[in-house]
Amino acid sequence: MRRVWVAAYEDNVFFLASALTFDALVAALPFILLALGTLGYVVQGDRDTLTSVHALLDRFLPMRAGTGGPMDPAERILAGVTESRRQLSAFGVPLFIWFSTRFYSGVRAGLNDVFDTEESRPWLVSKAVDFALVIVSLLVLVASTAVGLLLPDLTWPGRLLRRTVSFGFGAVLFYLIYTIAPSRRVRRDTALVAAAVASLFFEVARVLYGVYLAEFATVDRLVSNANAIAGGLFLVWMYYTAVVFLVGGEVAQTYDLMRRQREQRAILT
Repeated sequence: MRRVWVAAYEDNVFFLASALTFDALVAALPFILLALGTLGYVVQGDRDTLTSVHALLDRFLPMRAGTGGPMDPAERILAGVTESRRQLSAFGVPLFIWFSTRFYSGVRAGLNDVFDTEESRPWLVSKAVDFALVIVSLLVLVASTAVGLLLPDLTWPGRLLRRTVSFGFGAVLFYLIYTIAPSRRVRRDTALVAAAVASLFFEVARVLYGVYLAEFATVDRLVSNANAIAGGLFLVWMYYTAVVFLVGGEVAQTYDLMRRQREQRAILT
């Protein structure tokens, strides 16, 4: 473990994590526009879908009692989204493609530093890798969300199953990034170890952040101390995720180094 943290310090992981956090936040803005535009097309004129969205909001977003109904803020938001769906999609799609591929360019550069390698692929190939990682990330995110919504959440076995599935999808995403993004080939077992470590620490932080949102944050009073703290914690969570991701790469590098050392000792003996 000490070797991992020494390598992380030497590779400036905490500085690289701040750059990745900034790129992720910038990419998140057009992603939200794109998601809202898609939501507007989905709920337009479809009462069953609208009811499902209400149920989803009621399940995941804490509402406080106020002057109106608890779903009034969500109703107003959905109405505005439906009216502006074309503009949201028109701005969201190109901006998301641009900034998300830029984010994965930073991921490639960071992992190349962690794995002590230079980018040897042509520029077009590198950009194709970035775009492929964007598509893979979206597919994993959609699949994880869909499966999570289908699983029960009322009993502790159901919650445990949801956490396990979420951990599994996170591990799959991290595994794919660790194997695709670096310019040098990463062994499957090495990438699997790194993905398991990164997904575990990511899931722990996600659960803790979700507990805070459920207990203190509210959407019917956006301006509140609890929501301000939630916003600050979100930034901390993003930075923490970037650190965990890069440290996972350091775990993979250290694991690979230890494996090679064992093989060399076996040859010498």
